[in-house]
Amino acid sequence: MTTNIKFGECLRSLLSILDISIVKLSKVINVDNSLVNRWVNEKRIPAYNTDYIEKISEYTSSCILNSFQIQYLDELFLKVCGDSKTEISPKEKIKRILLQSQGYSLECKKKILNENKTHLVCNKKVLKSIDNYQHYFKQNDNTNINIDLLNTQDSNFSINLSSEDKIVIGYKNVLAASISLLEDTSIKKCNNDVIYISFNDNMFIPSYYNNLISFRDAVLKAINNGWSVLFLLKLSNNITNIVNFIDFARPLINTGKFHPYYFKKYDLFSIYQEFTVISEAGTLLGLPNDLHSEIETAFYFRNKVAVNIFKDKFNSLIPKYTSVLVKYYKHNNLIDYSNFLTDQEDIIGNRILYKHDLSILLLPENIYIKLLQRKNLKNNEINTSLKFYKRRLKAFLSNIYNYKYTDIYHIDCINNLIKHRKLYLYLYNKVLLINLELEDVIEILKNIVTLLEKYDNYNIAFISQNSNIANSIFYCVVKERNSVMLETYECSKYIPEVRLSITEHTLVKAFEVYFDEILDQVVPMNKDKNEIINWMQYQINLLKKHD
Repeated sequence: MTTNIKFGECLRSLLSILDISIVKLSKVINVDNSLVNRWVNEKRIPAYNTDYIEKISEYTSSCILNSFQIQYLDELFLKVCGDSKTEISPKEKIKRILLQSQGYSLECKKKILNENKTHLVCNKKVLKSIDNYQHYFKQNDNTNINIDLLNTQDSNFSINLSSEDKIVIGYKNVLAASISLLEDTSIKKCNNDVIYISFNDNMFIPSYYNNLISFRDAVLKAINNGWSVLFLLKLSNNITNIVNFIDFARPLINTGKFHPYYFKKYDLFSIYQEFTVISEAGTLLGLPNDLHSEIETAFYFRNKVAVNIFKDKFNSLIPKYTSVLVKYYKHNNLIDYSNFLTDQEDIIGNRILYKHDLSILLLPENIYIKLLQRKNLKNNEINTSLKFYKRRLKAFLSNIYNYKYTDIYHIDCINNLIKHRKLYLYLYNKVLLINLELEDVIEILKNIVTLLEKYDNYNIAFISQNSNIANSIFYCVVKERNSVMLETYECSKYIPEVRLSITEHTLVKAFEVYFDEILDQVVPMNKDKNEIINWMQYQINLLKKHD
């Protein structure tokens, strides 16, 4: 199945895959870099009668250096052209990708022009303006029509709104209109079309937050139906609001199709505006009464020109003023994630870990090696997993002398370990369910007791089944002032569905507060060190009697 992608997006993807800058490409094909920049940002489209695509294909194909770039190129070719079996050169693939996207962009341009004509005010002066602009468009084939219409100085040149466009009054009505727009959209199957959403963190204050759950459910429904969500967040230093955002975003992040960005400058806008923009569908622009109030009024547009204007606004804000809040790691990029995880373990500072099952760092090295060898694994899987285990264990044992380390586990992991003698074993690329021998269980429990007794800074807490985080996140590590690393798994599958990292300091701090609140809810006997040591020692003694 092919996906209609515009020329700018395709060119941007190619440059990213091959690590080519706009300046470098413009020099090679002998054009001003502002022209390439307008192509990439979908402000201009090369006309059919130019040789730009041939030049771009010739140069970019010569920049392919490794198999990873070839793989990403093949994925883009399959997405745009829908033909994975054709054996053609990289240059020809790039050329076909660009020609297909060029054709789609030019057809979209024609469609917009036709729609604009039907919405022009029907009086003689405007009709005369139409004739002038039609002539202008014919003479300037590469000009973005939406921008030209907006920049016109003709006071009588206007575009009629659709019969569905309206002003919505009242916070609950605005929220209901957003949910309705999302639900209408989510009914339609799509292939990674984008929903744009902009929130400031005032939307996550406790008095408003409960109303956002239905909104989140509507977003999640759209994601499950094929949409991707680009979420633009205006962060402040209000940790309570950011903690609520974490709770709001948690099920969305688990999908891997939720892409949050944040403004680099906290005071970038004096008036906070909230958007919901859905490609080819509709948009809501919400306006608060002041900086700290809820959205009381919203402009609701179904007019496609209006939707494209807001979409362009989003796309212009993102590269200039925002940074990615979440970095996702693809399944073929697990080594990079494991290196990042290991490096963060070595950085000084407190650490909080949440895991559904026991961390491999609680296993003695001889047990970890023994369990790896018990499974029918390839040598490189064993060696790579063992390498990361040893590096992390060394950093872990070094840091807990000076910094507070707290592990939060689901209570069932101990029950499974003792009663069923089962353990989920973490490798760099997957998780394995291991059957243990009795002596293995005893040795693991002894090692946990030793760590708790030896290191004052190390603590363990167990959460119950009814905790609000239980089963929602399989693995999360928060390193003070540095990073958050998170992994999610589907039930019955042992390969991580989503792996990501977060390094924005305000959000990292919010995760610390978030897990501190989780710890506050744990009953004392499930987090008191002496209680846990005594309980585990009792379990060890019982197991020895059965040995």
